[in-house]
Amino acid sequence: MLPDNDVTLRREELGDALQLNPKVIHALISSGALPTMRRDGAEVVAAKEVERLLRDSLMRLYYTQATRAAVPVRQEEVEFELEPEKPVEEEIVRIAREPEPEAERPDLRLGARYIPRKQIGGLFREVKFAVLQLSNEGLRIRHSERIRPGEDARLSIAILTPSKSFVMRAQVVWTSIAQRGDEPSFYISGLRVTANVDRLAAALDALRAARELHLDESGQRRRVAAAQPPSLPDEEVVAIIRAVRRFASDPAEATRWYTRARFAVADDDVRRAAPRSAREREEVVGVWEYLQRRIDLKAVAGVVQWIRNSQAAAV
Repeated sequence: MLPDNDVTLRREELGDALQLNPKVIHALISSGALPTMRRDGAEVVAAKEVERLLRDSLMRLYYTQATRAAVPVRQEEVEFELEPEKPVEEEIVRIAREPEPEAERPDLRLGARYIPRKQIGGLFREVKFAVLQLSNEGLRIRHSERIRPGEDARLSIAILTPSKSFVMRAQVVWTSIAQRGDEPSFYISGLRVTANVDRLAAALDALRAARELHLDESGQRRRVAAAQPPSLPDEEVVAIIRAVRRFASDPAEATRWYTRARFAVADDDVRRAAPRSAREREEVVGVWEYLQRRIDLKAVAGVVQWIRNSQAAAV
């Protein structure tokens, strides 16, 4: 950890210190990942902000690794790995279209997400937040103070109609920094309720009864569409699934390609085609690089999103 001081670096100094292409530094600053300040008439970056970016990126990587390693592999997927001699077309049909047991089939209605019509405030630990979106399992929030992926703490939300507070526990699934125009930067985070989830359901019922929520239909349509595999040749979908599995089973290999991805997004065309979310962009571009860029980047993003939503390649 860096000592408590106010060391700052100009863009070229930061590039030399991290041994990164100046285009990469420019992309990080332009995207808001690295906030800048003015000092002695020059634009500089605080060393503490660089440390924060690197630390948070590693935390997201570690959390992704731990989460995916914890997902059980179904028997048919083990057979898929052990039978490479089967035709590619047969392999992808088994993964993408074979009916799941009724108890395991995802119910898309459970994934409905709601947007508050009025501001709903709350606390995660001592961090104040505003609710941006709610579902039966968690929340998406906006806050000014930093929280870290993997943190599990007391969460409370307060509604006005009826006037009531709901207390539960939640875990930080992901977090990212954002900025609008010249406004101060802030954080957007996703939380999953880990205890007393019935209280979140009660809060949703109360808000719906008071007509304080509206259904996020655009998000629902995206999730329904993601339940079907993208329209790509079977061999390309299989290649992407195998790459995602490889990254999950070999963190060192994944880190190497995620590093390549950070260089790749310095290119304006790549950055425009890649997902906006930093945590998704790193994985998608890393898979794209691993596949030697032979599959369209937007197509790779679509397959990775489908994998995440349907668990077609649970790893």
